[in-house]
Amino acid sequence: MQQHTYTLDRREDRSGHRTTWTFGYRGTVGEFGRIELVYPAKRHGDRYTTEVSGDTVPAATFNGWARGRKPSLHLAQLSVGGAGIRLKRNRWAQTRSGRALRMQVAGREYRYLATGRRHRDRALIRSGVEIRTGRQGGGARKKVSLTVLGPADATDLALAVVMVGVNTRNLTRGGAVRAFFHRSLDWLEIFQ
Repeated sequence: MQQHTYTLDRREDRSGHRTTWTFGYRGTVGEFGRIELVYPAKRHGDRYTTEVSGDTVPAATFNGWARGRKPSLHLAQLSVGGAGIRLKRNRWAQTRSGRALRMQVAGREYRYLATGRRHRDRALIRSGVEIRTGRQGGGARKKVSLTVLGPADATDLALAVVMVGVNTRNLTRGGAVRAFFHRSLDWLEIFQ
């Protein structure tokens, strides 16, 4: 099975008021050319949008309830190439595989799951293709590595990269527990 590894470098735009700051990653990914991830690309109340664009990859957006600087899986919407994608997951599953986010894009079934206990390592899997994402470093030196196993196409890459800009802690049991307490505390602040 063919394997290629690519690296995306951290980017930040802290111009203007802090509510307009954007973050993300960008780099060149082999024959797919330049690719860029921006989050939050748009803000609408308590919902944030993450966007992916590039030379050959289809435009991909992920919109969800804001958690930190990224949208979360709560009330999420995914779009690839302008087409809305239905997301499914079993939030009560006990295993990482059972908690995987499932989606169908262009007639292909995908699973996006945690591959480690921490929130840094994830994988997008479809029949014959796996794209592993991992984050290294901190601050301005932060990078994202993409390890592509199999004959991936531009849609596979767009999906894997857009998910880097999403808070996916709920894909692990521990992350789901932390997210529940954060949402509960946010909810309690409404009544103060």
